[in-house]
Amino acid sequence: MNYLYKKMLRSIKQFKFQFITVLLLAVLSVTVYCGLEGIWYGIKTEYDKAVKDTNLADEWIMATHFTEEDIAAISNLEGVIDTSARIRITAISLDKEGNDSVLSLDTVGNENISTMIVMKGAGYDKSHTNSVWLDKDYAAKNKLSVGDTVPVSYSGNTVQATVAGIILSAERAHFVGNSDYYIPDHQKFGYGFMSDDVKDALGIRIGCNLLEIKSKDSAVKAQVNELLCERFIAYYDRGTLFDTAFVSNQANNLKRVSLLFSALFILLSILSMHTTIKRLIDAQSSDIATLKSLGFSNKSLITHYSMYGLFVSIIGTAIGYLCSYPFSKLVQRSQKDLIALPKWPIRHTIGSLVIILSIIALSVLTSILAARKTMAGLPAEFTQKRVKRGKRLIIEHFGSFWKRLGFGMKWTLRDASAHKTRIFLGIISVCGSFMLLMVGFGTADSISSFTEKSYDEEFIYTNKFTLSAANTPEDLSELRSMTDGQFIETIQSRITFDSGKETYFKTVTVFSEGEYINLKTVDEEKLGDEGAYITEGMAVTLGIEKGDVVTLFPSFSDRSYEFKIAGLIPSSMPQSLYISDRLWSDAGAAFRPTHLLTGDLSIKEILKGDARISQMITGAEQKENLNNFRIKFSGIFNLMKYVAVILVVIVLYNLSILSFLERTRQYNTFRVLGFHYNEIRILASFENIIILIFGTAAGLVLGFNFLNLYCATFSNDTLKIYPDLAGINLAIVCIIVIFCTIITTLLLALRIRKIDMVRALKE
Repeated sequence: MNYLYKKMLRSIKQFKFQFITVLLLAVLSVTVYCGLEGIWYGIKTEYDKAVKDTNLADEWIMATHFTEEDIAAISNLEGVIDTSARIRITAISLDKEGNDSVLSLDTVGNENISTMIVMKGAGYDKSHTNSVWLDKDYAAKNKLSVGDTVPVSYSGNTVQATVAGIILSAERAHFVGNSDYYIPDHQKFGYGFMSDDVKDALGIRIGCNLLEIKSKDSAVKAQVNELLCERFIAYYDRGTLFDTAFVSNQANNLKRVSLLFSALFILLSILSMHTTIKRLIDAQSSDIATLKSLGFSNKSLITHYSMYGLFVSIIGTAIGYLCSYPFSKLVQRSQKDLIALPKWPIRHTIGSLVIILSIIALSVLTSILAARKTMAGLPAEFTQKRVKRGKRLIIEHFGSFWKRLGFGMKWTLRDASAHKTRIFLGIISVCGSFMLLMVGFGTADSISSFTEKSYDEEFIYTNKFTLSAANTPEDLSELRSMTDGQFIETIQSRITFDSGKETYFKTVTVFSEGEYINLKTVDEEKLGDEGAYITEGMAVTLGIEKGDVVTLFPSFSDRSYEFKIAGLIPSSMPQSLYISDRLWSDAGAAFRPTHLLTGDLSIKEILKGDARISQMITGAEQKENLNNFRIKFSGIFNLMKYVAVILVVIVLYNLSILSFLERTRQYNTFRVLGFHYNEIRILASFENIIILIFGTAAGLVLGFNFLNLYCATFSNDTLKIYPDLAGINLAIVCIIVIFCTIITTLLLALRIRKIDMVRALKE
């Protein structure tokens, strides 16, 4: 067996490129899977630890205010374990350059629920006075440290508060600060806690407006509207609160990507191992005959060839696992800007071990099957040249068509039918490259497409002002006449359908007449007064179709309203129900505008500091925020492009080499018969052309489906990404794959130049 071990090393050296291909595919499989798993499982475990350490609430209720009776009634509901009553305000602060920033500040209620994670400084203590605790990302961006003073303004009052600590909150792991943003802007938005005397100094006289609940299978969701009536604003649980749901969604997104990548690479790795071992055995037929004559059994020889798969796969998976750590660190950079965690560990599940062992086991099994199928026979039979006898192709029965084909294409088709695995592997590699390239280019195009569509076609306002809750009807009338704007009301509503069996809390947008909302249904109809309109993403989530009747129990109301769904809107964001103010009022509901949309950019300066406006944002800023979202994921998109190029080059070149080795005798014969090198090169290129044609056809179809699936992983309750691939980028994808095919064909041509005519005469 020591001899067989030495023989294996010599054979690997002889067929080094084929084994390097298998090794690289194993490396890529493990690197991508373990690398992405290290990130998503690291995020999950660290966030789960933060949730446990801070005893994160399970449910949140927002109201205009809570009475003692409200809190007692909610505490007595089935499944409620404990509650924490807080006051939450949106304050304004100034950075060191004098620019406004928005701070969401809470008082500390029950100190055992949703506590803060102290990164620097002191934790919360009732003895602290004139103190705030700010989140670490906001503090870092605004160059604030423990002990610094920061101005906090609310309702005309300003306090110079001392930063007592730099903290994190599991409740706000993905804090964007404004529902019009999708990724955090820590320069403009921050969160934190304030001591009770800061609350008093800011002139806050309301009771608590936020109730955080620890519960298990509680009845809060089903009864909150009836308990609070007009004072109810919003309800969330961990799955619907954007700040917490984003973390689990992002971890699941990365998990799905890792599975999609590794499945493709493992398939190609196994197919490559099969073709390599099969070719190796064919090339060593005389060696096998000698070994059999010396007494080596089929079992020992099969074991010997299985060691090739074991040896290469162990080295490949080991290198891949080592490479997964720097890969994880590289991708982590973009995730740190999206999610706030105390630490960023790289953690793996048993899945990594399963993937590694699966690659090793499948490589060994593939080697055994390839060897077993070829090993049968007496020693004398292995000394003879084994020439595959081709079968008549189906296409040959179409005589007139078959006659029109040239000699080269006929020969290529017959040869391909005798080596189906090799052709199938080539088609899979081209198809896989198309899929990865289309996702790499298409996801970025899809995000850019919905960004452009949202803010250039659907919502064409220049400014979006958040209105103060204290505005009177006279204030609103004056604002509208001053700006010629359009009012909208954004509220949360309990939604039921199908006889009320399911209950959801979703966003409802009530819009007045105006020119800044230009949404259309899938039937290209403008929104009117015929009924409620729903975005497609929400419709799919709720199982709603056009013509259904939906029952709404909205915020600030003590009754429910029924509306017929008049159409579906193919809009990416925000996912919402849209109802005209006229229809809303006719149903008996009160229209209370929460936002004002305007078209003149100069109005922003006119209304700056106006007490009727609490926040202002421009359409350009929202558009830039979504573009930043695309940029944050550009690393993953580029990774797909690089891997696709590597994939098609190494696999196609490996197949070209295998094809050359298997056809060497035929090429030599052609040369003896007088074929020129260029003619032989053309014959050799026909196989790559066939692979390219079928791989492209399959790749285009599966690529669009893969892009659709990948975009779906980024969609959630607030956003639906529609797949889109720009024509220029689709052309680039095709050019890249064709160019890689040409490169492998040219590399094959260099080998054809080395054909030895004397050797052909000997054979």
